[in-house]
Amino acid sequence: MEQTTLQDALSADEITAANELTRRWLTGRAEVPAVASGLGIWPLLAVLATGAVEATLEELLEAAGIDIGQAAAVPTALLDAVQSAPALSLALAAWAGPRVALDPDWVAGLPGDAIGALTGDPAVDAPALDEWADRNTGGLIKKMPVSLDESIELLLASALSVRTKWRTPFEEHHGLFQTGPWKDRGKVLSASYREEVLRVGPDTAVLTVPGHDDIDVLLALGREEARPQEVVSTLIDAAADPRWGRSASDLTADAPSIGVNRYEYRSPDPQTAPETNAVVPAFTLDNELDLLEDAAVLGLELASDDEFAQFDRLAAQRLYVSQAKQVCTAVFSATGFEAAAVTAFGMDWMGSAPPEPIHKHRRAVVTFDRPFAYLARHRPSGLILIGGWVDNPGG
Repeated sequence: MEQTTLQDALSADEITAANELTRRWLTGRAEVPAVASGLGIWPLLAVLATGAVEATLEELLEAAGIDIGQAAAVPTALLDAVQSAPALSLALAAWAGPRVALDPDWVAGLPGDAIGALTGDPAVDAPALDEWADRNTGGLIKKMPVSLDESIELLLASALSVRTKWRTPFEEHHGLFQTGPWKDRGKVLSASYREEVLRVGPDTAVLTVPGHDDIDVLLALGREEARPQEVVSTLIDAAADPRWGRSASDLTADAPSIGVNRYEYRSPDPQTAPETNAVVPAFTLDNELDLLEDAAVLGLELASDDEFAQFDRLAAQRLYVSQAKQVCTAVFSATGFEAAAVTAFGMDWMGSAPPEPIHKHRRAVVTFDRPFAYLARHRPSGLILIGGWVDNPGG
């Protein structure tokens, strides 16, 4: 039987809702994280919503951008559809302690074999949870990002990973940046494209680096004085709208865009496609986030209140979200991109010489030699998988 694709499993409105959660979360923080995944949070909010009532339910649904019917359907639909995307992996799971009596209807709504058991002994539980995180991210993340030193009666978690190889590999260089904050630092990558990969707006240049298996990684360079939140928001707009900005081919040599220069050269062959050279730092980023610091944006204010949380459809006992954390990693290299995020909600009680050149060519050169935004998306659906702000490439 043919597998359902992501773009078929989720409606356009649901994909927009997931992407808008990413936008509100990343741009609502005082500092944009180096790497984070709104998609890692989104299905967990849906799972929580199916066990919530009244104001707690309303807050979770508003944050996730869905209704209660969608909350019940989205996690399973997302898991099933990801199986048709070779570059992606997604897992959801829940573990309950021996003192929790889960509502059978809530359990029945969870995907497949999602329920496991907690013993209450960290020496036993921690290795099992870490093994799950390691296995479901292909070894990119080794540990579950919760503290078992604190009481946890129910744990909900998602594990997301993406891996792709570039359609056009980069060449590696050292010390290619002659100015700016990364002068003479780290590994610098360059690639040449003969396709439409660079679009420019008044304040931002957006490069699309195409990968195999329907994955793109988009990089956005804004004005030096622009806030990272503004650049991230513009990048999300560009990722969602193929008509955003204009082609770099329309630039003139005397009116370059942000981070983009144009030059002309002569070749024996006529120009048949846009030409772009990209210069990008390799980067390796890791991050751990306490999501309760973003409770208002993520719809967790009431859910994390040990007096007012209402999860009457989840368990017989009164529970609240006592921990909410995400750990992420992202690696942008000469050959490809790989990234992963584990998100956890812990709940407690309450060659030869060329001929003479005769044809004029125009080429754009975009250089990411200072901090920029990035995201990885599933190309056919437009679903944003992971992203952040590169302030220190570390590559």
